[in-house]
Amino acid sequence: MKTIRIILLLLVVATANVMGQKIVSPTKNLDVYVGTWVYQNNDTVFKIRLQRGQIIGVNYIINGLYGGYFLSVKGRIVDNYWGELPTCRDWSVDRLDNQYIWATNSAIVLKHVDPNFLNVQFFDQRKKHFNGKGIRGGYIELLSPTKIHWKLDELLGIRKAIDSDDTLTEADCQLKGFSVPDDVIMTKE
Repeated sequence: MKTIRIILLLLVVATANVMGQKIVSPTKNLDVYVGTWVYQNNDTVFKIRLQRGQIIGVNYIINGLYGGYFLSVKGRIVDNYWGELPTCRDWSVDRLDNQYIWATNSAIVLKHVDPNFLNVQFFDQRKKHFNGKGIRGGYIELLSPTKIHWKLDELLGIRKAIDSDDTLTEADCQLKGFSVPDDVIMTKE
């Protein structure tokens, strides 16, 4: 089945190349995630803000969400990556300076898109996973129009990085943890 998907993807990309058009990866339900989401427990406040955006490659466009984050503990601001967020990224650029969260549910074909689930790449500004390139393996699950489950999975992120980058060193793959809550229910503000 995986081989069939790869062949289908290559066929679609090749066709788009010949025709000179970019392929737009299908997504569903992204607008419901747009906005500010907050988690509060005692003296800890963690917020993420998500807005629509795109990654543009040579032959494709991936729609998704760029995000920023904010963390305060005991009334003191610990992290404030809340400023202006990108709306578009050229895939040939390694990373944007103001990219802190990238989330999408894009897939090769529309029927494989889960509208209630986003894959997340998190750019932890203190832990700097993979030298600041961000760590995949996280997700946002839509529980209701006003509640999401925010989950970051470091082990899964390391496995995904190892599968896609053979230049990683043992030091790159050490567990660092996260500087923000990694498994919380958040409410839309």
